[in-house]
Amino acid sequence: YCTEIFDYLSLSAIIDGKIFCVHGGLSPSIQTLDQIRTIDRKQEVPHDGPMCDLLWSDPEDTQGWGVSPRGAGYLFGSDVVAQFNAANNINMICRAHQLVMEGYKWHFDET
Repeated sequence: YCTEIFDYLSLSAIIDGKIFCVHGGLSPSIQTLDQIRTIDRKQEVPHDGPMCDLLWSDPEDTQGWGVSPRGAGYLFGSDVVAQFNAANNINMICRAHQLVMEGYKWHFDET
């Protein structure tokens, strides 16, 4: 039963109105935080689509969107982050999907 709880957890959170927290990353289908709020979270994670992208996408030293080698989600560049941050009046994206031995890693000039 414990794993069923995951189907009810929030997909993202906002800290102090300025830090967007998400497990994976961004989605080409989502430009605003309001679009995330409309996703029906009470379901298992689909194999593609916005919910999947929020959980599986990763930042990459590139521009725009790229195909993820994971087979789910996308790779996204600094320009995508800048556009998302500006559109949503946030300063930073905080994510947790990838192990970083130092405990944290800044991507794209601390955004």
